[in-house]
Amino acid sequence: MVDHGMRRRAMASAAAAALCSGFLLAACSSATSTSTPSSEAIATTNPAPETTGAAAGSLPPTVAGGSAAPASSTPPTVGANADPKNFDPAAFGPDLVDINPWFPLTPGYQSVREGGVNKGSRRLPHRRVYTVTDVTKEINGVKTVLVLDQDFDGGELAEQALDYLAEDNQGNVWYLGSYTEAYEGGQFVNANDAWLDGVNGGKAGVLMMANPQTDTPTYAQASVPGEGTAKAKVVKTGEKVCVPFNCYEGVLVIQEGKSEDTYFAAGVGGIKLQPKSGDPQETEEMINLTQLSAQGLAELSAEALKLDQNARKEASDVFGSSAPAERAR
Repeated sequence: MVDHGMRRRAMASAAAAALCSGFLLAACSSATSTSTPSSEAIATTNPAPETTGAAAGSLPPTVAGGSAAPASSTPPTVGANADPKNFDPAAFGPDLVDINPWFPLTPGYQSVREGGVNKGSRRLPHRRVYTVTDVTKEINGVKTVLVLDQDFDGGELAEQALDYLAEDNQGNVWYLGSYTEAYEGGQFVNANDAWLDGVNGGKAGVLMMANPQTDTPTYAQASVPGEGTAKAKVVKTGEKVCVPFNCYEGVLVIQEGKSEDTYFAAGVGGIKLQPKSGDPQETEEMINLTQLSAQGLAELSAEALKLDQNARKEASDVFGSSAPAERAR
């Protein structure tokens, strides 16, 4: 899964080192209301009472639907690792590929992770809902799938992002763009983190190598104009890690931004986010994994389409001339 918040923090650190100043979030051109989260959610392994309506800014309710996603502990053989410096649209076929076991891109795949996040002097409960939609968008000649990444802090929608991902024919998962909206009290605050490969100097990077190993050189995950380049490094393989949802063997650990480690299980994806040192800004552990029903997928795909439309207005300098997103047929 794409740790978009963590990637932005890594970008900020890179920009600060280079420019001796923090990065600026892109300001929105006008206020809009918060989009309504999906009415289909996930039954957790430790269920607790939640908001039962689909009101904007609230946690989605627990609703029946979907089935447990399969988990595998043995990654299949995949292709050669990519060099982010040599991004080539010809390496992608006309259809979406989903062969990398460390980073599932199956439409309807949804995971939920819980933890905590610092907000000023408060430590708030944090929930992250990550959904692979069936919405696609062509970026710089490559068909990408839209991943909807929603953050709930203290029970309210704090942020939701679209990440535009594509897997090449070798099995490398590429990051070709992102758009994020921030909310307070259920109301839209601003749009930020808007970039696309090939626009204003934005460059795609690799989120997950086809064959990640500890001897894999540090690689670029994305280069965003005005923010710098986020980099990652495989630091451990073959780990055993337990999270509330399950225990996994053969876990892969990737350090992103030199500040946080993300843990990946084969056939499952991201299962844990852990800061390297200091006061934890954000921690996450998987509590559930599911394959959405057709209705649930349709609702969240509609949300992704809405966000992509918002991006064309709120970040017109980046998204204004891009192809509109559409649901796969």
